[in-house]
Amino acid sequence: MRLKFVCVLMVWAGWLAGCQSTRKSYTHLEGQAQGTTFRIVYNDSLARDYSHAVDSIFRVIDHSMSLWDSTSVISGFNANRSYVRADPHFATVFRKAQEVSASTSGYFDATVGPLVKIWGFSYKKGLPQPDSARVDSLLRLVGYKKVRLEGGQLQKETPAMEVDFNAIAQGYTVDVIADFLKSKGVKNYLVEIGGEVRAEGRNERDETWHIGIDKPVDNSEEGRPLQTVVPLSGRALATSGSYRKFVERDGRRYSHAIDPHTGFPITHSLLSISVIADDCMTADAYATAFLVMGLDRALPIAKAHNLELYGIYEGEGGALQVYSSPGFGEKE
Repeated sequence: MRLKFVCVLMVWAGWLAGCQSTRKSYTHLEGQAQGTTFRIVYNDSLARDYSHAVDSIFRVIDHSMSLWDSTSVISGFNANRSYVRADPHFATVFRKAQEVSASTSGYFDATVGPLVKIWGFSYKKGLPQPDSARVDSLLRLVGYKKVRLEGGQLQKETPAMEVDFNAIAQGYTVDVIADFLKSKGVKNYLVEIGGEVRAEGRNERDETWHIGIDKPVDNSEEGRPLQTVVPLSGRALATSGSYRKFVERDGRRYSHAIDPHTGFPITHSLLSISVIADDCMTADAYATAFLVMGLDRALPIAKAHNLELYGIYEGEGGALQVYSSPGFGEKE
C-alpha cells in the first residue's frame, strides 16, 4: 500500500504555468504541510487572505491523524492510551477507510503499516528483505475487520495493531480546505496537497482547471514529462504509482505498494492509476486500492462506484500502455 506522506508525487498542477491574468485577481497560497507541498489558488471577490485559516486546518488535522505527532489522536490509539477519544476528523476518515476496504475486499487497509515498515518504506530505510516467516508473523496485525470505533475509542483485536491514514489523509485535507472555501462563497478554486487535487469553477484564464499526470518513467532527461492533461471542475483527482517509490535488493525492484493479503509488494504491470471522484478522500483511497489490486480487478469496482480511471501499465516489451474509462478527462 502506498505510504502517502513520503512517496514521490505523481500529479502536478498544470495551472501554475502562465498564471497571471488581467481579468480577475486570484490568491495563491503555497508551502509545506503533511510532509509534502501544497498549493491553493482561489478567486474571492473580497480578496480575503485565508492563509491563517488554512494553517489552522492543517494543524487540527495533524493533531488528529499525524503519525509524527506523538500527541495526536492516531498516535494515542496506536499506543493504546485509554483516555484518547476520536475527534470528528478521525471518525470521518476511519469510516471512509472501512467503507473502501469493504468495497475493495481489503486491498485498501489502514492497518497495513507494520508490513510497510519491515519492507523499508516507512521511517527506517535500507532494511534487509524480510523472510516469509517474518511477513507471516506480521500479517496477524493486519486486517480492517479487526478494528472498529466504539464509543469514540478504537477497539483492536490485537493490542499491537496500528492504524495509518497516510493513504487517505491528504485527500481528506483537500476536501476540508475546499469545503471551507465554498463556505466562504468562493466559486473558483483549486486545492492541491501532495498531488491530490480538487477543483471548482474556472482558472485565471477563464478556463476549466487542467491537471497534468506524469508519464511513469525514471530519471528522464526531460525532467517530468506528462502522459496527459486532464480538465477538472466539480470533482477531485488522485494518482497512485509504483514506479518511483521502491527498494532495490539483489538487482530486483520491490514496489512500495504492499498487498495486505500476502504482505509482499505487488508484482503486476500497473505503474500508475489516477482516479476521479466527487471528493478527494474517496479518490485518494481508491487510487491506493486500485494500484494494489491491479487494473482488471479495479474496473468493475470503479464502475459500481461512479469513479473514472486512467491507468498506465507496462505492456509487452516494456512499452507503456494506457487504459482510460469513457468519462475520464471529459469536461465537467
